[in-house]
Amino acid sequence: MYYRLKICCHLLPNGLLDMESKDVMELKEEHPDVDGTVHKDPPRTVYIQAEFVKLSDIDTVKEQFAADVFLHARWREKSLDHSKEGIEVDSDKYWNPDLVIRNRTESAQRKKWCVLWFNSSGEAFIVEKRRIKGVFTEKMELQDFPFDSQNLSVVLTSDRSVKEVILEEDSEFLSTIDVTNFADEQEWCLKDYVESDKTTKIVNQYTDQKNVEFPVLRVSCFATRQFMFFVWNIIIIMLIISLLSFATFAIDRNLPQNRLQLAFTLTLTGVTFRFVANQSLPKIPYLTKLDMFILFSMIFNFLVSVWHAAVSLIDDTTAADGRHDFWAFIAFIILYSLFQCIFIIIVFVWYFKTKQKIKGKVAIYRENSIKIKGKTWYSNRQRSKTARTETRRVVPIPEATDVC
Repeated sequence: MYYRLKICCHLLPNGLLDMESKDVMELKEEHPDVDGTVHKDPPRTVYIQAEFVKLSDIDTVKEQFAADVFLHARWREKSLDHSKEGIEVDSDKYWNPDLVIRNRTESAQRKKWCVLWFNSSGEAFIVEKRRIKGVFTEKMELQDFPFDSQNLSVVLTSDRSVKEVILEEDSEFLSTIDVTNFADEQEWCLKDYVESDKTTKIVNQYTDQKNVEFPVLRVSCFATRQFMFFVWNIIIIMLIISLLSFATFAIDRNLPQNRLQLAFTLTLTGVTFRFVANQSLPKIPYLTKLDMFILFSMIFNFLVSVWHAAVSLIDDTTAADGRHDFWAFIAFIILYSLFQCIFIIIVFVWYFKTKQKIKGKVAIYRENSIKIKGKTWYSNRQRSKTARTETRRVVPIPEATDVC
């Protein structure tokens, strides 16, 4: 049929091409595998909005977190332009993007329904709303542990390919997070912004189709770890243990067995703290900042032990009456001080860079929130956060009661 139509078009006189036949030809193309033609429809854009109602149980070891999330997905439906707004829509009767949450491991509660919504131009949109309360996986970036920050994301995709669906952040409605309802604030600091990212498209392996790409949208919030617990309980303790290595030089160099006994005890203590630190981390193939600090302390204790074992083999008559032990002591002080300075500089530089990065993202989110919700919404949000913080700091004084 396609070829007959094409021949007829060429037989018409110049300038008298049948426009109806031309439109049909533009909307159809020959399929390479099947007979006949297939229709080409442009992909539909689905706008995503997420509301993080509650976050809790951020588990670094298992690389997961618990969340209560309210998701909104809306898309254009021209056949409902003359309907009434707010009515529930039977999703089985209309086109649906078939959204899937990829990083959800388990769900304790799930509700899903569709309503009709109209924009300012009177165009009809189907809004799919779903309430999900469950556990989500998240790949933790732990190179900077315990000074790390983590993105906590809900990853959305579709069972339809990119030729049918495009996932975008909703510019009409603002994605939000309730930072006042955060359950892990003693261990983490939750930042007041939400961002969306269109990541690299993935290829679904369980479909019969080959080389089919699917859209992915990641909606994330941001949390920084409260690192002072690890500073006081691991870093400071390990610092004291490694500093005690200098005390071994107070023992007479002619008693290497006493020096080695004390050095070995300090090394074994460092190994114990290494196991304590591992309990807070998953089995990762790279070193964190805390690992580097502990490993340096253990290597430093090892070098001190090697020196104490070798000092007994040096003849004092050829070494300026024991001055070699003094210069070794000075060299160990310089080595230890140099590492500590470099470590502190790296941590502080990273901390301020991350702080500036977060500050910029919060400013962008504030501009978007004011643009969509207005200045009143943002100011009321800030006042509620301040009031909650002040309420936590106030310790109520119990009233005096009569004792019978």
